[in-house]
Amino acid sequence: MAKAQAKRNAPVRKSATPTPVQGDAPDYNWKVIVPVAAAALFFALGLGNEMTGLDDHASTVENPAVTSFAPDTIFTNFNLGMYAPITWIGYAIAYALGKDSAFWYHLLSWGVHVFNTWLLCKMLERLPLRPAIALPVALLFAIHPIQAESVAWIAGFSTPLFSMFSLLGFNAYLRFSDESEQKTKFYLLALLFFVLACLSKSAAVTFPLTLAVIDWWRRPEGLTLQKQAIRYAPFFLIALGFGLLTIYTREVSGTMVGESANGYSAFERVLLVCYAPLFYIGKILMPWNLNVYYSFDKVNGALPTIYYITPFLLLLLGVLAWVWRKSAPFFWIGLAFFFSNIVIALPFASLGTFELCADHYNYLACIGIFYLLAEGVAYLKQKMSGSQTLLTAVSGIWVLAIALLCVRQVRIWKDTLTVITNAIENGYSHRGMMFLGRGTEMADKGRFPDAISDFSKAIEQDPTLREAYRSRGSLYAQAGQIDLALKDMEIYLKYDSVDVVTWNNLGQIYYRQGKFPKALQAFTKTIELKPDAAISYQSRAKVYEVLGDTARMRADLNQARAIAQNKQQGE
Repeated sequence: MAKAQAKRNAPVRKSATPTPVQGDAPDYNWKVIVPVAAAALFFALGLGNEMTGLDDHASTVENPAVTSFAPDTIFTNFNLGMYAPITWIGYAIAYALGKDSAFWYHLLSWGVHVFNTWLLCKMLERLPLRPAIALPVALLFAIHPIQAESVAWIAGFSTPLFSMFSLLGFNAYLRFSDESEQKTKFYLLALLFFVLACLSKSAAVTFPLTLAVIDWWRRPEGLTLQKQAIRYAPFFLIALGFGLLTIYTREVSGTMVGESANGYSAFERVLLVCYAPLFYIGKILMPWNLNVYYSFDKVNGALPTIYYITPFLLLLLGVLAWVWRKSAPFFWIGLAFFFSNIVIALPFASLGTFELCADHYNYLACIGIFYLLAEGVAYLKQKMSGSQTLLTAVSGIWVLAIALLCVRQVRIWKDTLTVITNAIENGYSHRGMMFLGRGTEMADKGRFPDAISDFSKAIEQDPTLREAYRSRGSLYAQAGQIDLALKDMEIYLKYDSVDVVTWNNLGQIYYRQGKFPKALQAFTKTIELKPDAAISYQSRAKVYEVLGDTARMRADLNQARAIAQNKQQGE
């Protein structure tokens, strides 16, 4: 009896497709068609989205590797602390088609995500799954709202791109591991796709960990630890090389900081590392209030109690995975796939403004949770035969909610104001940075009163936020509120005393107010910082003229003419 039950529970491998009898209906593979069509339909809603002010321009139209599109710029430069030449080639194609038109960049991400969904379907066909599992796993990957950040955010294109090469590599490795197809060329293809994935985004270095999970999942006969070590060694060596390169590029760009960054101690970093994966799992299960930024906020100088509990919750997951390893192996397989892809993105250190926690880290990792959920529901239906209708209804309602939330999340990424406002309304202001970003966007759109209001809120949350002072001071000056403008500019220059433009603007304001000694000091400072600025000499000459110092006035005017002549000759 037990053997018969075990046989019924055993995973079923895909069998050969039977030859259709003439006159029969076509044998459509709905397990592939439905997810791919859903990915295409849902994320097509984002094709009309704008470029956001969240690194979109810096990644594309302001990136020399994209606009120049030459080997000496594509393969020899860093951008935003990253070395991702394959991603830049993708951007360069979109740039060649439409320059700064957001549509082509969104179309590129959309196409890659749709292709990734197809690749996942192919991968699932090669894994030992129950026949009914592949469709929900691929469908959730296709339309889950946590994918919106990766697909609908232009600067996030590197995530679906590196995932595409990773999925190609997984499929090639599975073909190499298949006894009926075992050929060296598939192994070499897996290596090639892995390198291309790393050249798209450094997060791909987790690839060999996922290979190990795939092998444990399949349990191929004759695969000893020695054979595994030989197979994985080249992948881990490549991963090590790209990992060291990433550390170098981050340090060069100034975005790699230690574990004590943002006011967290080493022990608190351990708590964050334990909290983050559980937070992600929670967002996958209940994906509302998704944001471009999530903060780890202290209360009265300490992290909330839940952070101290998470190490024990992680330990509990590990214990359950061990206890259920035979009766419910899908539990540990799903968790292992998830953690193998998410581990490098856990907040061991700060890698940038938004790097502590982000939705796009889950793009591949969430496949493990989707597999766990799909297998879990099937397992419960088998164990609770009297509740199958209820489980089906609850699952259906949840998937419907997922679909609706996906539509909403794609639309949230339609422009900068919407995506930042969404985060602010959900309580994530990033110590004023979100207000600063939204204020900058409002200023660009001519909404000056709203921009001043946001800059003021940013300063309230972080009085050391120097850019808020500079931006607000500039708007005050344009509005004729000179005293307020002066106050902000003076505060800003205490934090950044080498900003030539602000020193020049300050000098102009002092001059108009008749504060000539202060104007003289400001223009002299601009000349010290930028000796070849002819306009600064001209401005200081006006001050000398008012003060009656004609000798110095003439000297400055002569210097301004000489600089202008030298520039003309140089041109």
